[in-house]
Parts: sequence; C-alpha cells; structure tokens
Amino acid sequence: MLLLDKLKSIYQYISYMGYSWFFFRLKYEILKKINYFDYINNKILKKVNNVSRGLHIYENISLVNKEYISDSSFIEKANNAIDNKIYSFSNEYLDYSDGLKINWHKNPKTKVSSNSNIFWNKLPDFGKYGDIKLIWEASRFPQIYFFINAYSITKDKKYAESCVYQIIDWINNNSFPYGVNYKCGQEITFRILNWIVVLEYFDDFISEVNKKLIVENIYISLLRINANIDYAAKSVKNNHSISEAAGLFIGGLLFPQYKESKKLQKKGLKYLLKETEYQVYKDGSYIQHSFTYQRLALDVLSFVILVAKKKNYVLPKAILDRHFKMIFFLNSFIQDSGKLPNYGSNDGANLFPLSSNDYKDFKPNLNFAILLNNKKKLFSDSYSIANFFNINLNENIEDLTKEISFKDGGYYILKNKDVFSFIRCHSYRHRPASNDMFHLDIWYKGQNLFCDTGSFSYNTEKTFKNNFIGTIGHNTILINGSNQMTQVLNFGWSNWTKAECINSDSNNFLGKNYAYKEKFGIIQEREVSLEKNTITVIDSIKNIKSMTSIKQIWNTKYHVEIIDKYTLKINGYIVFSNVELKVETSYISEYYNSYFEGNRIIFYIDTDKDIEIKTVMEFK
Repeated sequence: MLLLDKLKSIYQYISYMGYSWFFFRLKYEILKKINYFDYINNKILKKVNNVSRGLHIYENISLVNKEYISDSSFIEKANNAIDNKIYSFSNEYLDYSDGLKINWHKNPKTKVSSNSNIFWNKLPDFGKYGDIKLIWEASRFPQIYFFINAYSITKDKKYAESCVYQIIDWINNNSFPYGVNYKCGQEITFRILNWIVVLEYFDDFISEVNKKLIVENIYISLLRINANIDYAAKSVKNNHSISEAAGLFIGGLLFPQYKESKKLQKKGLKYLLKETEYQVYKDGSYIQHSFTYQRLALDVLSFVILVAKKKNYVLPKAILDRHFKMIFFLNSFIQDSGKLPNYGSNDGANLFPLSSNDYKDFKPNLNFAILLNNKKKLFSDSYSIANFFNINLNENIEDLTKEISFKDGGYYILKNKDVFSFIRCHSYRHRPASNDMFHLDIWYKGQNLFCDTGSFSYNTEKTFKNNFIGTIGHNTILINGSNQMTQVLNFGWSNWTKAECINSDSNNFLGKNYAYKEKFGIIQEREVSLEKNTITVIDSIKNIKSMTSIKQIWNTKYHVEIIDKYTLKINGYIVFSNVELKVETSYISEYYNSYFEGNRIIFYIDTDKDIEIKTVMEFK
C-alpha cells in the first residue's frame, strides 16, 4: 500500500508540473546517459579554440561610480577574503583555504572536495561533498564587492590586486568543462555579472593578459549557459531562467566581438519576456512564493535595465512593467527597518552586497529598482546600490500606494498604526516549497513576534528539514501530525494545497483551507480580526468524523512565559486561547545554512467533533 501511495504521489506531482515538464526531464536524463553533453562541451571548446583575434576586448561603459565611497564595515570582510575566508550567504565566514590558496571545489563545512577532473554534467547535485551550494558560494564571487568597498575607503591597491588574483586563480583552477562550478547556469551568470563589475571598477589593475583570460572565460560561460538554458526554463522554472536569460542578453550586449553576440542578445531577451510573463503574477507577486527570491529576480532585472540604459538599448515595455509590479508588491510588505517577513525559501541571495546594513534590508534594492524604472526614490536613505551604479537620485520621494490584497498570489495584509500581519491564502498553480497555507505572520511595532521559520538548507536530513518547510514551521493548523502536502523526491510535493479567501480588508480576514480535505475530509476555516492592538484568530475545524489531533502552531524567536494552561506572555504581551497550550523548541533560520532555537507555542486538543479554537493576542 505504501508503494502505491508513493506512486500515486509521484503521478500527481507530474500532473501538476505538466506532462511537457515530465517529457523534458525524461529526455534530459536520456541525453545525459548517452553523453550528449560531452559532445556539447567539446563543441564549445572547439569554438573557443578557433575564435578570431580581438576576443579579449572589453569596452568600459561607465557602469559604476569610481568615486563611490563605502563605510569601514567592509574592510573586515575584504581582509578575510584575502585570507580565503569568504563572507557567505550574507551571514557567516566560510574558510575555503587549501594551504595559502582557495580550493574552489571544496565544501568548507565538510572539508570534502568535489572531483575537479570530471565534466560538470557527470557530477551529482547531492554528492559525498554535501551541500553543493557551499562549494558554489565562493565561486559566485560576492567578495568582489567587499574588495571594492574596502578599496573605496582605503585606496589600498592590495584589495584590487587580491580581487584580480582570485579571479585569475579561479580561471586557472576551473578549466571548462570540468567541475561543479560549471554545473548551474544561474551560478555562472552571477559570476559573469560580478566579473563585469570588476572589469569596470578595477580596470586599471587588470593587465591585458589577465583581461584576455577573464573575457575568454566569460565567452565560454555564455556558450555554456546558451547550450542548456532550456533546463532552467523547462525544468527548474523559476528565477534560474530569468538569471540565465539576463546573462545571455547582457553578455551579448557588452561583448559584440563574440561571433554569437547578436544571437545571445536576441535569445536572452526572448527568454526574459517569456519567463517574466509567467513568473511575475498580475498583482506583482512571484512564482516562487519567496520574498528573498523575488528580490533576487528583481535585482537581476534591475541589472538588465541598467546595462540597457548604458548601451542606449530600448527594452520592451513589458519588462519594465513587470519589474515595477514586483517593486509595488515588495514595497507593500516592507517595514520601517527595511525588512520583510522571513517568508519562503531563502538561500541568503544578495546580488549587490553594497550596504552595511543586514541583507534583510530591502530598501537599497527597491530604491535602485524604482529609480531605474524612471520614477522617484521610495526612501530618503538606503541608496548605496544606486550610488555605486551611478544612478541619479531625485530629491523627491515616490508616494507609492501600499496594497493590502494580492488575490493572484494569495497574500492578504491586516494592519494599523502598530500592527502588521499577513496571511497566506492561495490555491497553488506553480510548485510550492513549503506547507504554509494559512500561515499568519504578525509584527508589532517592528518586532516580528510570530514568524515563518525559514528554510535552513536544501541538503539536510529530511526529518530536520521538516522543522522549516513542514506545517509545524508555519503559524497555521496541524491535523493529526500530518503535513498539508506529501513530499515527492527532493523538491516536490503532491496534493498541492487549495484555499479560498471569502472576505478580506485591513482589519478582517475570512477564508477556507482545503489542505486536509483529501486525507481526512476536514476543512479549516480561519477568521482573523484586528482591533486596535488586539488580534483574534478563530480556527473552525469542520467535518471531523473520528478522534482527531488538532494543533494551532505559533513560532516565535522571543521569550515565552507560561501563565497558566491557557495563557502565556510573549515579550511581555498576553496571548490566551480556549484550549490548552504547551511550548516546544522551534528552529528558526534567517540565513541559509544557519539556524537558532526559538519557541513553538502549540494550542492543542484531541476531539471527535467539530471544534473552534479561539486565540487572542493583546499587544498592550
């Protein structure tokens, strides 16, 4: 029976993803088996070897502001990068040292290296080396911004020389097509974009010999992306395809000496139009159901717009419109601190680590984006990215309306002067990442009292991973200890959740969640009311036919004090319910590959009848 259930889940997952997706994946695996990509790799090498003179040229387009001055907080990051300790995932130093040099193929946590003598297409995503993202991080080259920021303050040439040295060392130790660092087109794209910034900012420190090496590797990398972008567009189907399309477009625009430049430019633009059309929902929300990944996609599009402006290339209006919709959506959730809720998958991605503030501050990115979109800035501060890329700052502030209802993406905001909350209510049309339906995020005076637990790592033990992407990692109802969806393979789910909003305004929400209907016949109705500094949550659990375990989950990073079996204090505020409570350890991840212990408040009851759980939060 278990085998039949598993096969049913796989079949359902395939039907959700689409049969064209399934046949593409099948074809892709067959191509791998018959060594098709070996042929493609060799074809790329032949092109490079036969390329005409003039390949190494790069024409500076004044992409960056060489008068830009950062602050001293980056000097430590730059000094550590010189010692091969890279500030990774916007959170921690990872030591990539192998003697005095960086080992570009080593997982700095497990100390296990991937094989650098095997073609990229023969290496697994999940190998003995552990989480491949830890290997990739140094090869994304976030450190170039640390070197640039440190140089902008000190004018010490050691930062410029170290930056160029690491790039050349990478090239010398990553011969195409060998090793994991050619495995992902998006990772390759980020590396290309960062190297372009170096070609602009540190051009006086790059010899003609080294410039030739850099531009030649960019050429190889663009050919690699071009040969396999369909995998991102037809299989991964998320920000990977936007990034890779951006890489092709920008590469084609900035390197006209490549024989394929016009084709790369045209193909990149075609994919940018196609991918943004279905990935950016009509209300500005995003296909990946993640604020961090939406910002990443926004930053990539911002870079596209920036380069197009510098080259006097007129982009289709559709790209600018979708870019603006994303700004509008994210701005509706931003707090005074610049933070957004810790909602959705999160790998700490930050394309432009130019601000001394925490990467969770979205203000610099939104200011940069909206100025590129030919509008006024959103915030009176936080324009480090705009300054670095030579974007003129309008003195006035854009008075951008903040919406409270995003029906297409399924986000509903309740707020007043001191309270901000949002609830997820959505019938998934594209691949979900977490069991999060009816998750309720609650902020009071800038403090995220009840939060999403994040996603921690994509390559960790399944049971522990459930603490983050399972239903218990979200502030919703858990029935019989079962997740809302059934996991399929590494990143998939079957029985995608369906929910509907019945009514919503800035003070009230009412909706129905059908996540447990198929498995238990149960429907959850959630009503949320905001009145001054009080939030009331009523969960009506209906159609119960047998003894059922019901848990109302609340995750928090704040201190919890139990008053009695129905009442507690969180950070000094009273929370009480009509059913008993208990407190367990919760695990909360705000950065990739990192977590800390918080508290999971559970209001629970076992019943064989329909039940209503009423929880009141008083912020007084």
